[in-house]
Order: sequence, then C-alpha cells, then structure tokens
Amino acid sequence: MSDLLKQAVSRLESVVEADPDLKDIKRLLSLPAELIERELILRMDEGKTRFARAWRCRYNTLKGPTKGGVRFSASSTADEVSRLGLLMTLKCALLDLPFGGAKGAVQIDPDKLSQSERRQLAIAYGELFSDVLRADNDIAAPDVATTPEDMENMIEGLEPAHNSGSHGAVTGKPIDMGGLSIREGATGRGAVFILTELQDDFGIDISKCRVAIQGMGKAGLEFARHIQAAGATIIAMSDSSGMVSAAGGLDADKIAQRKIDGELEYSDDPDALLTLDTDILCLAATSDVITAMNAGDLKCRMILEIANAAITPDADKTLADNKILIGPDILFNSGGVAASYLEWLSFCKGGADKLGDIEAMWQDRLTSAAGSVAATVEECNGDWRSAALIYALRDLNAIALGQGLFDA
Repeated sequence: MSDLLKQAVSRLESVVEADPDLKDIKRLLSLPAELIERELILRMDEGKTRFARAWRCRYNTLKGPTKGGVRFSASSTADEVSRLGLLMTLKCALLDLPFGGAKGAVQIDPDKLSQSERRQLAIAYGELFSDVLRADNDIAAPDVATTPEDMENMIEGLEPAHNSGSHGAVTGKPIDMGGLSIREGATGRGAVFILTELQDDFGIDISKCRVAIQGMGKAGLEFARHIQAAGATIIAMSDSSGMVSAAGGLDADKIAQRKIDGELEYSDDPDALLTLDTDILCLAATSDVITAMNAGDLKCRMILEIANAAITPDADKTLADNKILIGPDILFNSGGVAASYLEWLSFCKGGADKLGDIEAMWQDRLTSAAGSVAATVEECNGDWRSAALIYALRDLNAIALGQGLFDA
C-alpha cells in the first residue's frame, strides 16, 4: 500500500478499535477497486507531441456509480489519487449520496500551457477515459486547477463515445450546458453553512470569531465571503506568495480583487498564518499542511479542513492533547459534491425544473450530515473526525451486509 493511502487508512483502523464490527468494511476500503493509469498525448502549439501521466481511480462502488473531481497538477501521483478516492467514498457515504468515491488527475502544470493547449488537455482526458466516464458508471467534476470550461471541453472529448449522454458524465459544467448555479462556490459556502449549523455543538459564536484562512482559491475566497457575512472577523489570509493581515479585519471581496489585479501587499511569509492566535484556522489550500512537525505550534481554537487531507494523521494526537477542535474534511468540504449530485440528478430527471427547490435540497443534505456527525460525536469522546468516519463506515458496512458481502 502506498504511503498517502496508508496514512488515510490508518485513521480507519482507530475507528475499528472503537467499533470492531467495522473491521471487514475497513479491510475492503484499504485498496481501490480500480486504479487506471494511462499516458495522455498532447499536441503542443509548436507541433511537438508531449506525454503526461493521467489517472482515474474508482475507489468503491458499493453505493452506485463513482463520483470525483479531476485535477491538473504537476505534483499529482497515483498515491494521491487513491487517497482522494477513499476520502470521496467516505464523504459520499456521510452525505448518503448514491455514489462511490473516485478521483482523477493529469500530472502536468496547467499554468505552463497556452489556452489552446489547455483546451486540448481537457478534451484529451475525456477521450482517454471515455470507456469509464458515463453517467451510470463514473462522473467527473472540477477539482484543483480545473474549471467549468475544462468540464465543457472534457465533454467534447467524451461525445464521440457517448453523444448527448456525455453531459451526465460530468458535473460542474457551465450553466448553458446543464450546470447548476448552486455549484458555483458550493465548497466554501457549504463549509460556512455547516459551521453555522454546528456552532452550538462546537461551543462557538461565529459572529465573535477571528478567522485566518490559508488559500485564496475558489474554496478559500468563497469561505471568506460567507464567514465574513456571518459576522466573523478575518484577521489574515494567505496564498503561496505570502500572507496579508489586519487586526481589525480584512474585506474578502477587496482581497479577491487585489489578487486578480496583482496588487496584494504581503506582510509575512505564507506559513506565518498557521501559528496566528486565532479562533478558527481554515485550511483551504493543499493537503498535508499540519503535521507532527508543526502541530504543537498552533494557537488556534479550531481547524476547519476544507482542503482534502490538510492534516496528517501523525498530527492528530498533538492537536487532541492541545484541545484543538477539528472540523474534518469529509464533512466540511462536502458542499461541492452535494451540489454536483443535484446537477447529476437534474440530468437523470431531464432538467433542473424537475427537482423543485434546489437550494433547499442542498441544505437538507448538509444539515442531515452535520446532524449525523453531531449525534455520533459523544460516542467518540468529542472527536469530530472519528465521528464522521464511524458514521460513514457504518453506512457502507450496512450496504455491504445487505449485499451479502460479509457474514452478518
């Protein structure tokens, strides 16, 4: 088993210690059901051919077709894709969605591609995995460094194999292609919605919280806008270039515009944000940010994990000893997949007008998941991550038992 996946599975092992009935489902989830690794061929503008490694991991199919984003990143690996597929499997179970988990990636730096090369890349990914990506088998979506426009181009790559059915194999599409407006910013907005639902359980008042946010991408900026609207004070934000801060509070919209204009004035290096004395530290950038090496330096009261796997398992004990609350990724970044589910459902039913109140449906999914975790947390001695994992595993275990996979 690869290192990143091994780390993720290690957290399941601790859950099994609390509930031995989950040992079989943990064993089943220790490896992906299907990990496909292929070479993607890209024709560069100057006429040269370039190869890039590409993956699609369909981690588990107990609940139905698999669902997961596609990222373009020079640092992507098969190990990363497998870990993210497991996390998506658990997330879909926690939200009671009819999906298994998946993830896809291309090992390439999209910032070094021209607009036409970028378009070709998304088309090529659709073509390369057209045997896998179908509305009833595996559904793609935007992820790190991918956009609705990339999803539109991916559909173009799928169309020779699936015709109009290709629209159901991809969510996060532009509105005029069957996308839903609720999908825009759903991950960051969903994190604030869930936090609002659980603030009494966490013993916090959002309107009195000071917040530091790592990440100024789609999720981080949308989280910033909504946490500010809820009354919180954003004392700092960071991206890969540095940190901006203001004791009296930052304006999320102004920060977003200054970033677009290239006019951000950084006050410190990016890592300085992690050790600020603040109520909530929101991790909305990359994986593996908080480790055993820096966990003891944190001064926050609570961490919200919007980025997948932002906290490594070897940091868990230190954070627990220091009584830092953890809002786990499979709950707090679930707003995106909840919105993607509704987009997929609208395709299956023949249009968004067949669904009714889409916003209410989205909120109900998140409210239900938050309530399920809150109802389980006492059993887990106040550990919110363990509560989320144990609830998700029990859901998957019940399905496996119903299918006769394990002895009852």
